[in-house]
Amino acid sequence: MKLHQIKDRPWLVVAVVAALLVAYRFAQVANQASLPVVEREPVRVNTLFVQPQNLITFVFSEGTVQASRKAFLDFEMAGKVVDLGSDSDGEELREGVRVFGPKDGATHGQMLARIDSRENTAGVQSLEAQLQSARAQKSEAEAKMQQVRNDLAHSQQNYLRMKEVYERGVIAQDEFNLIETNYLNAQTAIAMAKSSLQATESEIQSVTAELNKAAVSLEKTALFAPFDGVVTAMNLRRDNHYYPPVSGTSNREREANSAFVIVDDSQMEIQLELPASQAKSVKEGQVVYLAADDRALYAAEKTGHLNQAVAQGTIWSVSPAINLQRRSQTVKVRFQQGNLRLNEGQFVRAWIVVEQVENVATLPRHAMSFKHGKPYVYVVDSNNKVSVRQLELGLSGLRQVEIISGVSVGDAVVERGQHLLVDGGEVIIVGDTQ
Repeated sequence: MKLHQIKDRPWLVVAVVAALLVAYRFAQVANQASLPVVEREPVRVNTLFVQPQNLITFVFSEGTVQASRKAFLDFEMAGKVVDLGSDSDGEELREGVRVFGPKDGATHGQMLARIDSRENTAGVQSLEAQLQSARAQKSEAEAKMQQVRNDLAHSQQNYLRMKEVYERGVIAQDEFNLIETNYLNAQTAIAMAKSSLQATESEIQSVTAELNKAAVSLEKTALFAPFDGVVTAMNLRRDNHYYPPVSGTSNREREANSAFVIVDDSQMEIQLELPASQAKSVKEGQVVYLAADDRALYAAEKTGHLNQAVAQGTIWSVSPAINLQRRSQTVKVRFQQGNLRLNEGQFVRAWIVVEQVENVATLPRHAMSFKHGKPYVYVVDSNNKVSVRQLELGLSGLRQVEIISGVSVGDAVVERGQHLLVDGGEVIIVGDTQ
């Protein structure tokens, strides 16, 4: 066929090419049919069984232990330290020694220290003497008052009787005038006695006020424990002169200058700063686990002994305000000292239990795979075939995640080797976790 004839018939070229392609494809199929079929080897995997477990969701934070009750004690006047309190063994007080507050209605607790009070004592004694003298004067004034009352009653009776006699003309004018004068003098004596008694009572009140003031000053020469606690700082020594601190705003400054710092270590407090996104799930009364570091908390959570191995407290307060500098909310935790003691000023880690569920289906995170952000697992059936199960997740714990739907308790889930699997593939189980 000539070239110009082929150009006139392009459909003929297309038909020839198509016939050649079809012949080539039939040849490929024939060759594949003659080859042996290669079966996919089963994948060796580890499995675990879905089991019901208790699950806890935590919010994590950290803070410094502080005493919820703390006293900075100072003398209000300078003076020489003449006496220091002692512990139960008779040794002088020092840091770390336990002291005791008022008991059984007593006004003061254990005496901690005393400065020289001789000048104050002399002033108190002088005022006590003045008070005794004023009270004696009051007794005399009261006796005088009773005497003039008796005199007034007698003069009044005599005056009324003599007045009748005078009006009948029995006695002279001069004699009646003398009796009337005595009666008027008795009335004046009553007024003077009242004034004297009031003056004496005023003096007693004045001296009593001065004595009370002096007694308070005398009490200020001694320091007493306000409550049961531990001496955490002590900045004075026997026979040394003590001078009250001029000022101190921070706790560190006050601890460095105060004569005594007493801490009630039976109840401690920790202030936490949480982001607002986490603080919204924190409520008063929630349980908080505390330890010096996360390792102790992880170990206790893994063995299920959080209640015994670490300190436990509760949320005391949650501030609704957001700190403008840190963009956080302040949360305070309080706890009673137990077997695991945390010291004042110690840095601790805090795990807050914000949610807790019991007997729910859970899986570890490493058993899950994700596609387009959606979790799924491979479940092994009785024929050692795997199928893909899409999951709906619930609460997240430290190691486990709650499974709301997708698998059931007792299902065998692949936890190792899932990256080699396809839906419907065969597996060989080389290990399982009960």
